[in-house]
Amino acid sequence: MWTRLYSGTPLRDFPWFARRPYPPLVRAVRERRLEAPGPILDVGCGLGTNTLWLASRGFHATGVDLAPGAIAAAESRATPAGGSARFLVDDVLASELPGGEFRSAVDVGCFQTLPPRRRPDYAEALARLLRPESTFVLFWVAREETGAWGPPHRLSVGEVVVPFESRFLVKHVDYRPRTQALTSKVKKSSRPLATLAGYTATLVRRRGNQPPPR
Repeated sequence: MWTRLYSGTPLRDFPWFARRPYPPLVRAVRERRLEAPGPILDVGCGLGTNTLWLASRGFHATGVDLAPGAIAAAESRATPAGGSARFLVDDVLASELPGGEFRSAVDVGCFQTLPPRRRPDYAEALARLLRPESTFVLFWVAREETGAWGPPHRLSVGEVVVPFESRFLVKHVDYRPRTQALTSKVKKSSRPLATLAGYTATLVRRRGNQPPPR
């Protein structure tokens, strides 16, 4: 589905396309939850805006996406001024990247698209790619977002934490309420999904797996 979508849709028509990085990601870097140089993995990088921005801030950034069209578009947008971003066609659920390659990772909207049965697989796969004590910052549209417009999957904190808790320590969760009406102007803006209510979770890769609760 993602391959067909990216191959047949102009960049400007994607509701998640933006020329500027995701504001909560910028905040996470500003607050030093994520620190250069990394290496850092951008999971489900899509059209590459966040990966390119991270690279321009001194990170050794790798963006992965399972859609070849997304990676081709991301590579076409790279410039020398944007740093040394790397883009790869890769499915995080069956990644061919070496284990322990990354010191940090971000996910802006990939995890929330997965069906519940695949969420533990995602957590396990990501844990393999990250070194112990690496930081993972995850963003998703909140369950509290009740507007009809936006992605269909809107997760609670519990739905996110449960798949990760055996492999990651959840250090911090921020809630961002929606502060403006979803007018037609907002929906056509350069970063419409950033206006929706959402969460940012900061997790740390455990050195070993936490045993399941009794």
